[in-house]
Amino acid sequence: MGRRAIGIVRVSQVAGREGEGFASPAEQRERIAAACGQQDLALIETVEELDVSGGTPLEARHGLRGAIEAVERGQAEVIIAAYFDRLVRSLRVQGELVSRVERAGGQILALDVGAITEGTAGQWLSGTMLGAVSEYHRRSVRERSGEAQARAVARGVAPWPSIPIGYLRREDGVLIPDPPAATLVLEAFQMRVDSASIRQIREHLQANGITVSYSPVQRMLSNRVYLGEIHFGDLSNLEAHEPIVPRELWSRVQSVRVPRGRRPKSARLLARLGVLRCGGCNGRMGVSTSYNGTVPIYRCPASTSGDCPTRATIGAEIAETVVVGAVREALSNVEGRASAESDAREADAALERAQADLDAAIRAFRGLEDEAAARQKLAALREARDQTQVHADHLRGLHAALVLPVAADWDRLSTDERRGFIRAVVSRAVVGPGRGASRISVELVGEEPAGG
Repeated sequence: MGRRAIGIVRVSQVAGREGEGFASPAEQRERIAAACGQQDLALIETVEELDVSGGTPLEARHGLRGAIEAVERGQAEVIIAAYFDRLVRSLRVQGELVSRVERAGGQILALDVGAITEGTAGQWLSGTMLGAVSEYHRRSVRERSGEAQARAVARGVAPWPSIPIGYLRREDGVLIPDPPAATLVLEAFQMRVDSASIRQIREHLQANGITVSYSPVQRMLSNRVYLGEIHFGDLSNLEAHEPIVPRELWSRVQSVRVPRGRRPKSARLLARLGVLRCGGCNGRMGVSTSYNGTVPIYRCPASTSGDCPTRATIGAEIAETVVVGAVREALSNVEGRASAESDAREADAALERAQADLDAAIRAFRGLEDEAAARQKLAALREARDQTQVHADHLRGLHAALVLPVAADWDRLSTDERRGFIRAVVSRAVVGPGRGASRISVELVGEEPAGG
């Protein structure tokens, strides 16, 4: 077996260069393999460094550094590359590469120039001159591209090839909103404020024709381009193009922290409201999951103990859809009703009177709590106060529907706002036996219960 060799294949940028005639990874591999066959070298590995600059420090060049370390461990004798500038474009890195390999008794070959060595003064001079030219080329390209990038950013042109979701490029390169997609981006930011997960936002985008993976959705929600800004390295333009997302909404999204993993039970829309009831025992149904732990459900509190004849369970999505539908219908019926505001004020006044009556009775009966008549009177006053409270909450919800077109804008409400309207409108939603949504009977506040 001949000397063992490790090939180095490097390309500073792969994306967008197809058909450009650059030294592709495949071409470099072929040249290295052919040379090893001709020079009786055993090619034990070829390492690819894609999207890696030739000026990258050696500690960050994992492929080249690994090859050097293999030579130092005695696992290889030669490091070979198709072209000199595929190895390095930095004199500092070149000096460290050559000194370490030659100190370990190894050799460096670049097929376009031959051996790279510091064995003699002439060889050192030749190698240094080649390295200086290579580094000069890298530096000058960076300077020219940097100047072009600065001019582009100043004009409001983003110096990157990809176009963010929600934007199009004008002929002059400036980004402009793409109305349908821009609306979806704005909805995604609002969903995040409302505690939607990345998965839910991604599914919403996909349902509307935008296919995107998990990570790009995360990056989208923190991208300042939606504020109308361009940031590229040290370059910035804070008024580069028309924004899609208001700054206040963007800032709120940055402070959102949605826990990873399965959605918390308490995050379900009807959790802890007490409106969803089992038809068998009238117990408040709580959030759980199906037996395999993947499907969220609402379950009768007595479902495990067997104390309820029905022991109702229902899919969380089904129950929430039915209740929300009833709330939106009820609110659409009261929108525009001019009497709702005065009704709400009268209900608040009645609540204050009921609370005042209860407080006065408590003061009057202080010390007489053990008397049966006093207990009955206080109980009656508390019951009257509680009923008035329910009525007032209901009318406040109806009044809010006048201020905000709730039925039409339901999807833009936060989870807490939706829960507030459910409390105001729904007395209870009873889950009977059977299957599907038809077994849910929604009773609104102020209505007589079915069969009552």
